[in-house]
Amino acid sequence: MARTLPEAPAALGLARDEPLARHTYLRVGGPAAYFATPPDVDALVATVTWARSEGLPVRVIGGGSNVLVADEGVTAVVVSLRSACGAFAFDGARVTAGAAVMLPRLAHAAAERDLGGLEFAIGIPGAVGGALQSNAGIGDGRSIGALVESVDVLRPEPAGSGWRRLTLAAAAIRFAYRETSLRGSGDLVLAATLRLTPRPRREVEEEMRRLLEARQATQPTATPNAGSIFRNPPGDYAGRLIEAAGCKGLAAGAARVSEMHANFIVHDGRATAADVAALMAEVQRRVRAHAGVALVPEIEWWGDGEPPAAFRAAA
Repeated sequence: MARTLPEAPAALGLARDEPLARHTYLRVGGPAAYFATPPDVDALVATVTWARSEGLPVRVIGGGSNVLVADEGVTAVVVSLRSACGAFAFDGARVTAGAAVMLPRLAHAAAERDLGGLEFAIGIPGAVGGALQSNAGIGDGRSIGALVESVDVLRPEPAGSGWRRLTLAAAAIRFAYRETSLRGSGDLVLAATLRLTPRPRREVEEEMRRLLEARQATQPTATPNAGSIFRNPPGDYAGRLIEAAGCKGLAAGAARVSEMHANFIVHDGRATAADVAALMAEVQRRVRAHAGVALVPEIEWWGDGEPPAAFRAAA
């Protein structure tokens, strides 16, 4: 029996049944039961405190490039931090950036100040908060974790007694390939302080231009997609394995494996989340049969109940 959802306090300004397809790069998925855009951290605390009191999960959405939302939507309070955590400030070679700051914007701002280190982020369509959850990076090994000095978070107190704001040193966070200890910790990331490197603006912008050109030449940037669908297995590349298993162009409903890059799933605007999940499962099956490798999704599933087979296999 479906749960009757509570009325949110008007002061929180929550929207009901907000379509999440408009907030993700893949442009699929159903609505959020509640959608919040708190204007500041105090309002964020009020929102997550109410959600916790009602037993509602909280999900934070940033750039939406690494998310697959169920067609039925998600019974949760989905929070955008673009107002509460959308600013950044430089102090010498350091920058403190809010969780909602988009990585390309931050990379450009660093270049304008003759600072390097974020060049790799120019083509990553995500926000700082999401990047810290997944240790976002590119194929040559560069990732955000190597730049982190500290991360500001909201941490839930035990027994529902409130939230505490604290700063975690980088040494207190585990950074690995496409994951960090922040994911699943219960902490809500507010901001990060990154240590950059002095570098002439001309050199930084030239490298960013090369990286963008390479991305546009090898990835389907013109069609809806969620970025890399699967993590690279140790010592290999997911795209190579998928192509070797004959999956380029493979389709399920309106979703298909990109002919340009096999680790991308694209569509023409008509695909459903069910199409994408079914295609992921079939790709996993074919790669396992061909190469004996179990592909693990890089994207995150948002939905109620049991996740689709592609995500259960990873677990």
